[in-house]
Amino acid sequence: MTPIEPGIYFGLDEAIYHADPALGSTDIRRLRCSAADYWHHSALNPTRPSVEPSPAQAYGRAIHLRVLEGHDKFLQRYERTPEPEGLLVTDADLADWLTAHGVNKLPRSKAEKIVQAIGLDPQVRILSEFERRAAEAGRELLKRADYDRIITASNLITQNPDLATAFSNGFSEVSVFWDRADGVRCKARFDFLKARGIGDLKSTRNPLGLDFIDACRRAIANYRYDIQAAHYLEGRRHIPALLGNVQGDHDDDWLARVAATEEFGFVFVFFQADDAPISWACSLSPGNPILEIGRQSIEAAIERFKLFGSQFGPHEPWMLQEPVEELTIGELPGYYGRGK
Repeated sequence: MTPIEPGIYFGLDEAIYHADPALGSTDIRRLRCSAADYWHHSALNPTRPSVEPSPAQAYGRAIHLRVLEGHDKFLQRYERTPEPEGLLVTDADLADWLTAHGVNKLPRSKAEKIVQAIGLDPQVRILSEFERRAAEAGRELLKRADYDRIITASNLITQNPDLATAFSNGFSEVSVFWDRADGVRCKARFDFLKARGIGDLKSTRNPLGLDFIDACRRAIANYRYDIQAAHYLEGRRHIPALLGNVQGDHDDDWLARVAATEEFGFVFVFFQADDAPISWACSLSPGNPILEIGRQSIEAAIERFKLFGSQFGPHEPWMLQEPVEELTIGELPGYYGRGK
């Protein structure tokens, strides 16, 4: 695809954003660990694996929509799966229903059974019909438990005065593209952009049963969300220089205030994706050493990007090429040899 020009994009399609080869925070986190893995998953690889959203990602997108864009937008996109009582799901369900309604010779296919059932009772409740009507209206059916949990969890966030302000007085899903001084193209997609900061909504799971706040702190360290925060704040700093190319529906006066605000921070709002719908937030303000560690990691990753790019070019796989060396005991994990 043609690279997206440096600028500020409101409402840019998510697929278009991800397809652009500019470096996002996920790319940088991959580069930090493995240039080969970065290239394999990047837009540079013409045979990169397709990524289908997992159930956890689909759930996260739904709660993002509810929190960031409101209940009306959520209802335009999602429906709750109907109650199970009297709902016909399988071919056997349809056959039993038709038999109970006096049909002696049953159609062979499920589709024919559906047509016959609707002909007998237009109000008959068939799951595939609910799914078809939802799809025609541009909506997706959510499992009842997921739908109810999303409403509960998002209400806990939006109705909490200490959390809701992270997602008010601004715009959601704002994408920025910029060129670094060294010529490396970068991008960031803010969950929520405000004049004085960026709000980011994160789902997390807690399989170890830790205190939820401790689980969130570990997630920041384990998944290097500090890199994301530092990278997004760097994109935020480029906004004044990008005002010459602003795309999508926006408020010029509001954007001018954003550009004029020189000090801003980053806020993570975590919600638990399983068990109780708990929420917790933390901020990273200017001068926080966590951001400096994130920035150092970004620079190391981009140096690796430039090194491998010059060595292999954009179109050949980036490979780890190390000479064969003798393995020493000190290079193995500390637990090696214990209990031998």
